[in-house]
Amino acid sequence: MNKVICMDAAARMPQNQTVEDRTLSIAEARAKIAATIGALPEEIYFTADSAEANALAVKAAASVSGQEHPHIIATTMENQATLDMCAQLEREGAEVTYLNPITSGRVEVAMIENELKPNTCLITVTAANSETGTSEPFTGIGTLTSSRGILFHTDASYGYGRMPINVDRSHIDMLSASASCFGGPAEAGFLYVRKSTGAGKYVDENIVDEAKISRMALVAASVASDVSAYMEKVRAVRNHLSERIFAEIEDVELIGHKDHHLVNHLSIRIKNVSAAIVQKELANSGILVGIGTGSRILSVIGRTPAEAAETVRFSITAAVTVEDVDGAVDQLKKIVTGQRVI
Repeated sequence: MNKVICMDAAARMPQNQTVEDRTLSIAEARAKIAATIGALPEEIYFTADSAEANALAVKAAASVSGQEHPHIIATTMENQATLDMCAQLEREGAEVTYLNPITSGRVEVAMIENELKPNTCLITVTAANSETGTSEPFTGIGTLTSSRGILFHTDASYGYGRMPINVDRSHIDMLSASASCFGGPAEAGFLYVRKSTGAGKYVDENIVDEAKISRMALVAASVASDVSAYMEKVRAVRNHLSERIFAEIEDVELIGHKDHHLVNHLSIRIKNVSAAIVQKELANSGILVGIGTGSRILSVIGRTPAEAAETVRFSITAAVTVEDVDGAVDQLKKIVTGQRVI
């Protein structure tokens, strides 16, 4: 059986890739990555990962605003580095609104619009969440911010390579990504900053390892080359998994948004069943899943620790077939039945 792979650092390549085996210069790497999101090469800054990129983006947006007390809107689902930088800026005089999502993990455009102030300089919203799988309305958010002269930053680490992203079409001013999230090397990432914002001059680029940057750029070009084909293939397999689980296992609840989600992602709560035991038993059959035990994100969307401990998430790669999914569901049914009998 092929593996149903969870989102972990060892297995985040979203599809079967053919990656060029050569070394790029830094300039070539910039051009490769820029092309994947419709940006200019000089708008790409290299970082150690998306966490560093997130912090740089938030700080640069506040700096370029020129305000003594800039206002930032950040969702409570953001990467910890984003939240930490917001807290630091608060100590320095900035005002930050922390926006809670609705229970599906989605932040609607109207929710953001209601929080805007005359001194709002930045909106930062993750493109898609790795735990809930929920995708955010980043094009709608970008349309709103561009009409108001406010910068928009998105951490696209879990959406990059799994959904089409074009910074001009979606009016994105800043975008972060970690290579490890889309199958590239660890400790490599990038930050896009729209040139016209002037915020780039406040970004201190961190070229940690030129070989890793080269590899990241080659993998990025590969995953971005056929996003539509990847989405079409994986969506069918993911939907088959979802349909079988909800039809054949009682007391299962969807975590995340029913319609707005990553095509490869399914997060569920199996009531009265330990997710840790499910994870362990499935791993014995070569099926890797993630669990929600202790999750900060699930807490943010209103889930109790007990509910989080019953939450299991699947992340489907293009290598996974319908037959693999059928085997996984058959195993899951046995595990659930066994736990509920005890």
